[in-house]
Amino acid sequence: MNLRRLPARLWWYLRELAGETGYDHYVAHHREHRTAGAPLTRREFERLKSGTAVRCC
Repeated sequence: MNLRRLPARLWWYLRELAGETGYDHYVAHHREHRTAGAPLTRREFERLKSGTAVRCC
């Protein structure tokens, strides 16, 4: 493995693990399947996502 790529791969893995790339995946899926209408904005997506998440507080 190339050690120069290690920080970028680690950063990618951590973002995937934390769910920060969810919106990017959503937009890619939306474009790929040519869903009618415009995709949600990041704010709308996060609002919907947080509404279904389990919260402790």
